[in-house]
Amino acid sequence: MKKTLALLLALAACSNGPGAGRPDSDRDLARALGTITPADMIHRIGVLADDSLLGRDTPSPGLESAARYVAAELASFGLEPAGEDGWLQRYPYPLEGLDVAATRLDLVAGATHTFEYGVDFFAQPGTGPARAGALWLGDDIPAAADLRDRVAIVRLEGLPEPARGGVRFPQESRARVAALLARARDTGAAGVVFLLDPGVGPGDIAALARTAEAPARRLGGRGSDGTPASFFLTRDATRRLFGAGGLDATEQLGRADVDRQTPLPGVMLRIAAPLRALDQERPPNVVGVLRGSDPDLRDSYIVLSAHMDHVGVGRPDASGDSIYNGADDDASGTAVILEVAEALAALPARPARSVLVLAVSGEEKGLLGSRWFSDHPTVPLTAIVANLNVDMIGRNAADSIVVIGLEYSSLGDRVRDVARAYPELGLTISDDLWPDERFFFRSDHFNFARKEIPALFFFAGTHEDYHRPGDEVGDIDGDKAARVARLVFLLTHDLAQDPAAPVWSRDGLAEVRRLTR
Repeated sequence: MKKTLALLLALAACSNGPGAGRPDSDRDLARALGTITPADMIHRIGVLADDSLLGRDTPSPGLESAARYVAAELASFGLEPAGEDGWLQRYPYPLEGLDVAATRLDLVAGATHTFEYGVDFFAQPGTGPARAGALWLGDDIPAAADLRDRVAIVRLEGLPEPARGGVRFPQESRARVAALLARARDTGAAGVVFLLDPGVGPGDIAALARTAEAPARRLGGRGSDGTPASFFLTRDATRRLFGAGGLDATEQLGRADVDRQTPLPGVMLRIAAPLRALDQERPPNVVGVLRGSDPDLRDSYIVLSAHMDHVGVGRPDASGDSIYNGADDDASGTAVILEVAEALAALPARPARSVLVLAVSGEEKGLLGSRWFSDHPTVPLTAIVANLNVDMIGRNAADSIVVIGLEYSSLGDRVRDVARAYPELGLTISDDLWPDERFFFRSDHFNFARKEIPALFFFAGTHEDYHRPGDEVGDIDGDKAARVARLVFLLTHDLAQDPAAPVWSRDGLAEVRRLTR
């Protein structure tokens, strides 16, 4: 890279006729680079962060408006739609709740005893209904167990704690439940009964039941992965359950040998905890592709990603503003990938590789759109050679940009080389300045890294308006945003022209595997 930004911009003003003294490719690159301007960045951010979009929540009409805008812009540049329905890839994100009226846990041992929801137990929905035998397993569900036609009974320690809108178990207990339910699914269990700590009282059960039955959204729907229904039983109900099988609950729960498989003789459980679907929302990702020019490389892709969603409408600030516009988070990143797409499409000779532009939704809900795309790609996942992700680049230090992931792959050296070759960008490349914030896990590049695709994350840090109504376009540094977009354009063009795909470093790949597994 011997050209400088100043030279390229000077070439853009030169004649393109014979005798101009510079290759056409230099002037073409300069003209494309010149399409990325502060005014354009501010305009695009302003469109996406307008009050009329009501904060672009996932799902919402405002998000749909943002998706239409992004798709229309990509079409105007001449990109091709690369979704599953034209420009769009939609993913299931339904609102579901426990159907309390149909939830039951019956103990059948000669006579039938019905446990009372909200008094004896609460439940989480899953597959079923079922009538199955009961197997006491202690503290774990062995991976080699065959639990077909069995309800697994395991112990769960931990006391509920206050949470917004109710109570919930601490993170350690929730993680244990999730792990055991996954094991139960894999071993074919008909359901799981968790025996609660004796410190969980009647008031706790009622509060936990209210929390469990509250409607919530989940990527793919809660029943989509075959996870069995789960039931959380009080200590009094546990005594009745064990007693029906001729076992003493105090003796069983007090034993130190926690690895056991003890049937409850003569006991059958009739269980059901069905879901109640309240809607079938399918939020959009927008996917477009600039087809590469090289016959050998055009079937490989560099993915440019940013999230077009934000957090919607919430608590008003002191001024009464309740619209969380998300100008920096992440209208700024979405504007970058649009500007880069426009500049790449303006080149008379397209890059050798294809460039896939991906505007995802659901980032604020847990990286949903990028997770769905990486699990259900619209191009072969093995054909994606790199991901450049842009999120919150419009504020803070004007002369630097943090790039997370520098140390993991050859992309780190490449972006540093580009910044050195074009000092007029005025951007110092910095590694992660906030490792304790775990930003590696908090934007959409993570879902490409977990698929072992080399990725970089361009990020300028949070600020006092992060996830607040004050994240408005008026506070965006348009000049900095344009310079970041130019950096991403130059890096994308460089990578797209190189026959050699980016590669992980040995230590980098090992670290990424450690972080994503």
